[in-house]
Amino acid sequence: MAPKPTADHLTLEQLAAIFGWQLRRRPLTTDEAAELRGLKRNTLEHERTTGSGPRYFKQGRIVVYAERDVLEWLVAGARRSTAENVAA
Repeated sequence: MAPKPTADHLTLEQLAAIFGWQLRRRPLTTDEAAELRGLKRNTLEHERTTGSGPRYFKQGRIVVYAERDVLEWLVAGARRSTAENVAA
């Protein structure tokens, strides 16, 4: 069985290419992070309260995400089977 993909050896450009993402090269807003993940903003807001989403930062009252953190979080959730558990 092939090893689970990790972001450790991938450049930011390679990570973005996997998901067809055009790099912004700046912190992402909640709306942009939701777009990258293909989700609604409310899902990210909920994940922040449960700790189940990607790492985020607060700049005053503004929440932002590092592009690499969101892309790495997506790669970390890769599975080969529905029986496989995702690492936390």
